[in-house]
Amino acid sequence: MAASVDAADAYVFVTPGYNFRPPPSLLNALKYVYKEVELQALVIVSYGGVSGGVHSALVEEITLTTLKMMPMVETVSEQNIARCIHANNNLVPTGHHLHGAESLLNESYK
Repeated sequence: MAASVDAADAYVFVTPGYNFRPPPSLLNALKYVYKEVELQALVIVSYGGVSGGVHSALVEEITLTTLKMMPMVETVSEQNIARCIHANNNLVPTGHHLHGAESLLNESYK
């Protein structure tokens, strides 16, 4: 896993709202690859209920900066994600989601 992580130029972390903090599986994975991810750029996309996983994303950002990763200011938060899941379990984004994703991608391209 470390070799594939080391090969990337940047990272996108898609994080659920999980008891107001990042999921344990992500934190555990970071323990094994923190040397490979130091000083790398990343984006956080969070999802969940009313808050859209924002609390988890904030705690995750603190954790990642402690590991010397560089989270971008721009994020995408998907509130009430279940409402956007339609037939065949397809995600149908709203205008809010598309605008946030476009801003994030434009900034990460710089």
